[in-house]
Amino acid sequence: MGVPADPVRRRAVETSRDARNRSRPVHLVLPAFILSVLDRNLSRAIRRSSCTARLWLRNKVMDSREPIRLPTRDVVRLLAIIFGFYILLRLLWIAHPVVFLFFLGVLFGLPLAQGADWLEKRNLPRWLGVTIILTVFLGLLIGGGAAMAPILRAQSRELQQRLPEAMDKIDAWLGHRANGVLGILFNEESADTLRSAAAQRAARPTDSVLPPIANDSAPVLAITDSSSSDTLAVAAPGTVVKKPTTRTEEVAAGGNLRREITRQFRGAQHSFLRMLTSTFAVSGAFLLVLFIAAYIGVDPALYHGGLLELVPLRERDRAALAMARLATTLRRWLVTQLIAMAVIGSVTTFFLLVIHVKAALPLGILAGISKFIPIVGSIFAAIPAIAMAFIDSPHKALVVAIGYFVIQFVENHLLVPILMKHGVNIPPALTLGIQAMMALLFGFLGLLVAVPMLAAILTIVRTMNASEMREISAEADASVAAASSRPTEVITMDR
Repeated sequence: MGVPADPVRRRAVETSRDARNRSRPVHLVLPAFILSVLDRNLSRAIRRSSCTARLWLRNKVMDSREPIRLPTRDVVRLLAIIFGFYILLRLLWIAHPVVFLFFLGVLFGLPLAQGADWLEKRNLPRWLGVTIILTVFLGLLIGGGAAMAPILRAQSRELQQRLPEAMDKIDAWLGHRANGVLGILFNEESADTLRSAAAQRAARPTDSVLPPIANDSAPVLAITDSSSSDTLAVAAPGTVVKKPTTRTEEVAAGGNLRREITRQFRGAQHSFLRMLTSTFAVSGAFLLVLFIAAYIGVDPALYHGGLLELVPLRERDRAALAMARLATTLRRWLVTQLIAMAVIGSVTTFFLLVIHVKAALPLGILAGISKFIPIVGSIFAAIPAIAMAFIDSPHKALVVAIGYFVIQFVENHLLVPILMKHGVNIPPALTLGIQAMMALLFGFLGLLVAVPMLAAILTIVRTMNASEMREISAEADASVAAASSRPTEVITMDR
């Protein structure tokens, strides 16, 4: 809401805003600043926070002629609040997997509650409606998995066997073209050196056996030329002596790209599959999310009322409005993601089958599941598909890369905007930043909940700001109306 053009109304709005800032305690300065920053308005955040602090200091300290006195009770209370806040943050940090799983349960429980509402209008008990929805969902999940299990198992085994071959082929293709930009950027030796080393790989094996000498008692001197120093070693007849290899021979040995990717992403792979290493942990997490969603679907009003009980009476109307919009936003976001996952998985599988890429079904399912993590998941899903297409030819890999890009472009600019009408608009740069931060701090689970949590925070901030501006506008209108209804006195001056 912009600044009113009418001077009288503008002064009324400023007076109402100053009155609100004057009544705001000093401990709300920092939350006001943080919430405003999240709403992408840094200048207004700084101005609002500085105004709040300045008005509070002027009214509480500067206008008072008495010396500043801090009662011991207030100091103890402040220290207790700070210590309690620190303990709360520590507990949340330690128990963040449970917090994230609870959030996922709420996220899946909101559309479940809406489905139970629809069945309840058809004279069906709510608990029975939730049971039917969960049974149908689990039945489709188990039945579809059982139907696709043989094909999926065979193609997954083929994917596991052929993916290292694809990495080696990409490595060889890059080595033959190392004299271009890639050679300038990533190689210390020239392309001619790399190609000559590759040609000598078969003729010069790294392991050689010294031929036996007629005199068995005579030792053999093996000269080893290492990069650090020249050493002289004594080897017995027939002993296997391993020749030292230079960096050029190591590059030409093949499989370097695969080994390098494995080494670089080993830590990321461990964090990505941390929850998948234990069947008990995965089953427990799934059951926890399922039961939380079921409880919320059976009686959402109980938890809605419990959260409102934590809010002061004067702020409950605004909190109820924020919670209603939050539920709508999360429900629409989840339904949009599920539909997009199904569409992306189906279209990707069909596309890979048309161009005859190996293991098309598991790659398509991977693309659909990865869509739940916006932007980052699509990139992760495209890498194995491009590698599998590279086994046939680099041109097919290029076609796969272009196809994945077109599918994601159409999905992001056509499908999602149609499904996500009147939803929260999240900037892509902010999405990537939050995903990177959550993945760095909390691993794969943090990456999974990053976008819905960001959508929830933005919805709450925008709702509270819009509600506050409406109240300020209403107070300004009342002030203008009162001023206009007051009779004006005409003062005449005698000359």
